[in-house]
Amino acid sequence: MADENSLPGYDGATSIDGITRAILIATHAYMTGEVVSRATALKGASVLLKPARQGSFIFDLLVMMEMHPATTGLAAALTAAPFYDFIKTAFKRATGVLNAEPETKHLQRIYSRKQPPPLKRSPADLDVLAETLEGSLQAAHRPIGIEGTIDTITISARKTKLVQFDEETKGWVNTRDETPGLERFRGNVTRYNSISRNGRAFIDKLEKVVPIRPDGDFPTGDLAHLTWSLHGSNVGAHSKIDMHARRVISASGKVKRLLLADCARAPQK
Repeated sequence: MADENSLPGYDGATSIDGITRAILIATHAYMTGEVVSRATALKGASVLLKPARQGSFIFDLLVMMEMHPATTGLAAALTAAPFYDFIKTAFKRATGVLNAEPETKHLQRIYSRKQPPPLKRSPADLDVLAETLEGSLQAAHRPIGIEGTIDTITISARKTKLVQFDEETKGWVNTRDETPGLERFRGNVTRYNSISRNGRAFIDKLEKVVPIRPDGDFPTGDLAHLTWSLHGSNVGAHSKIDMHARRVISASGKVKRLLLADCARAPQK
């Protein structure tokens, strides 16, 4: 039906609303370094919906930045390339490309620095942002499905594709559930944010890196084990930890993240 310049009213409107909310949340994170779940909280920029253009089913969103981002004072932050790169990285992570990283030098410098410039803020945690975007992107994927309405939705900037939604990404953003019981996982932390407490770990039995996050019942004293494991991973020393965690599973059955109940240093062999 999209080829006929039409979509079912509810599905089409829900998708446009979801994409718009996701852009608003991501833009707020880019401008302020804060991740919020309310699209109405956008500060320092505005997002305008332009009239639909002729085509398969095309509409334009215009993002207007009214001030410098709080994470940097450089004028480069107001140019299109870093912003598009931020949107692409956040949306890719939110739809299952967990290893997506910024490609522009400006964003790479921001995310590699240990401390922000004076009076500036640290950039938004991309894993936290990706998780926050999932609700909006569930709505964005609404017209995609076996019903045959449409197969893909493409978000582009200046004729360059940033991200594409399809049935696989729809299965990712639609979380199935948390597994009810705790499992024991052994692995090593490869990334950890002491402020957001989100991180990544290579999990031995899954044979891949997955996002991890201490759950509400996680003992505060165990946080030191996460930083110890990260340090060991960085310097090539013993870094294995044992974790009791619940899996968060996507609708397609893939592990999206682990919610940690506790952890401890694994015995060194």
